[in-house]
Amino acid sequence: MNDFSILYAFDENYAPWAGVSMYSLFENNKDLEDLTIYCVVDNVSKPTLRKLLQQAALFGRKLTFVDATAIIQRIKELNIPMYRGSYTTNFRLFFHMFVKKECKRLLYIDCDTLITGSLRPLAELDMGDKVIGVVRDSLSIQYKELLGLKPEDLYFNAGVSLINIPAWNEQKITEKMLDHIQNVQARYCNPDQDLLNLVLQGRAYILPPNYNLQPHHLAFTDETYFEVYKPAVYYTAAELEDARANPVIFHIYRYLGDFPWHKGNLHPANALFDQYAKRSLWKDIVKKPSNGGMIFKMEKVLYKMLPRKAFLCVFREITLRKFRRQNAALQKEQSQ
Repeated sequence: MNDFSILYAFDENYAPWAGVSMYSLFENNKDLEDLTIYCVVDNVSKPTLRKLLQQAALFGRKLTFVDATAIIQRIKELNIPMYRGSYTTNFRLFFHMFVKKECKRLLYIDCDTLITGSLRPLAELDMGDKVIGVVRDSLSIQYKELLGLKPEDLYFNAGVSLINIPAWNEQKITEKMLDHIQNVQARYCNPDQDLLNLVLQGRAYILPPNYNLQPHHLAFTDETYFEVYKPAVYYTAAELEDARANPVIFHIYRYLGDFPWHKGNLHPANALFDQYAKRSLWKDIVKKPSNGGMIFKMEKVLYKMLPRKAFLCVFREITLRKFRRQNAALQKEQSQ
């Protein structure tokens, strides 16, 4: 499948979790032949790179490492800011700098993922003229209005993104993104995700939630979720139930301030993460407490004390207020 490739991007801090994610990918996709896996790496040590290669070799896989230096230089030239102290979240936007010409379909996968099913349907999916295949975001129902989007507009989670490269190139998406960065706005609360959502409105293929199953759909009932978030357009309860019954990609991003690799986490995917981590070459890593702030600690306390619906209402408001503050600060900065 020379025309289908996978993309990860990480630094030394996230390399172990990329390693666990790759293990799950290899374990559950042994039927995908000639799979190219790109890893855009930023200051990753040689021992870590060797370990990643060693694990891939156990499955007869190869990794293509791409040094991020040139990409970071381009990001700096465009004045795109870091996100949580790293440039890695924006590396995917510059895939054209390293992906081979024969690649027609590129699946970007965040490091905080577990692949538990076959990716073949994505490799063979007919996307028509849509440039990206994505899953709706579960937590941005109100937030997207801060971006000027309407309640019925799509806001997707970019942690799993299936890029249709011929359509991307034909519609000059890279040029459109660079124009937006330079002439509209470069800084957002969710940097690359907000940018992609604004530039790609009407150009996205909506995937079922099986391909980006997010923590809140594991921790809360669908009834509670719909009562609290009241999305104008979203997946049905039946679609969410099918995603839990037949998951392909779990997106195990922070939940109550913790990832599943943090000590004392309450993450709904903790047991699943442990299952894959213990079978990977990172099985000996000891979990450490997260560096989350006081708000995350308060969330944990409230999560333990409150009924689930009450907690989710509080969580929604805290999150929305945080984004409003950040967005106001960015708008003020933009106007100066």
